[in-house]
Amino acid sequence: MDYIKFPISQSIIKKLLHNGEERDTCMRRVYLTTITKLIKEETSRPMLYGKYFETQALGKSAKGDKQKDLPRKKLTIKMEQENAVRKDEGRPLLEGERYLDHIRTDDQVERFKALVKNKQIIITNENVQVTAYAYWEKDKNVLLKGEFDVFPTTVLLDDELEAAIIDLKLTADIHNDYGEFCYGKPEYLDLIQAKMYHYIVRNLDHELNPQINAIITDSIKNLIDNNRIRFLLWIFNYKGQVLEDKFIQVKWDATKKAELDESIRKTISILDIAETEDWPTNPMYDLCKKCPWKDCPDKIKIETI
Repeated sequence: MDYIKFPISQSIIKKLLHNGEERDTCMRRVYLTTITKLIKEETSRPMLYGKYFETQALGKSAKGDKQKDLPRKKLTIKMEQENAVRKDEGRPLLEGERYLDHIRTDDQVERFKALVKNKQIIITNENVQVTAYAYWEKDKNVLLKGEFDVFPTTVLLDDELEAAIIDLKLTADIHNDYGEFCYGKPEYLDLIQAKMYHYIVRNLDHELNPQINAIITDSIKNLIDNNRIRFLLWIFNYKGQVLEDKFIQVKWDATKKAELDESIRKTISILDIAETEDWPTNPMYDLCKKCPWKDCPDKIKIETI
């Protein structure tokens, strides 16, 4: 594969590996949804809520997408009748009531905006959903790609104002301690995103990133050069008795760099092998049941009688 035209991102690594170990993956699905993008992955409910939270908090979501609203309760007959009148008169239509999770997510957006001011975090149109590139030092024919929710910014933590990369996460349970989103036990999280973003900001190619060059001040660059830039997962919940948030900081060191290099190497190896094998399918019920390729000839189907 051409890894300049198809840069390696943390998202493609996460499709193939988890904490450095190879996943059960259908490479035909990866080819159709990620390499060629001929088929679009279905948006799950958590993904929908996450995209909505980012849009409301930052003004836009990743890749320029915007999720301006969430599914609402059905209109009552009376509201439908009122809307018929409003439509004829050219007035705004009534909307269905918000579900509780929707309301709590909106409340978290307001909390986020207040906390941003308190923690001296900078949110502008220029430093949110920023795409950045860096060449991999192990192989200059491999380009790495990152999409930062917020970068660069300052952040006030422990009475110190430092540079930061911030990634927003919305989760049902901020104390969850199992599965891939175990924010209650962050030591078990897959930290590939943090590792990739730490690497990219330290190795930005100036010709590839003119939009970032314009927003990285000398003071920010100096902090990066002195290893004083923090990667922060900023977690917000929308279920539970209390609305909460917390930072999870991921530090950068030689061990994490070595782990990143190995994950990139494994990812490239998996992709290269899949390409030589013409992107084979991997029929497994757990993989097939949520696959968006409806016409796959190898898809496992469960018949009910």
